[in-house]
Amino acid sequence: MGFRAEESPARAKLQTLVKSERNSRAGRTWYDWLPIHHLTTQEVFAEIKTAGQQPHWAYRAGMTRLSCVFCIMASTQDLRTAAQLKPDLYRRYAELEQRLGFTLSMSRKTLPEITGVAV
Repeated sequence: MGFRAEESPARAKLQTLVKSERNSRAGRTWYDWLPIHHLTTQEVFAEIKTAGQQPHWAYRAGMTRLSCVFCIMASTQDLRTAAQLKPDLYRRYAELEQRLGFTLSMSRKTLPEITGVAV
């Protein structure tokens, strides 16, 4: 998994290799491995470049993390960037929130309230 120590105090405490008792079943042994746990953001992108590869296009477009486009746990900046990158999908999400009568955010704010991007 791509968790890194600098992302949060909780992630900094994670062990880089640990047996997963929950997933070790039916005669298989499963380990959770964090191969880039010790790297900084800058070091991750340097490794990608050294390998002769390019970062995912979403990073070049300004996203700081990759997950669902309008992830309920995304930062305000990533939600704003996603709204600009995918305006039709953003509109559909915002309209869905309005139609359902509740938000998709744990903050209880609508996407337009969070992002400042009008629908």
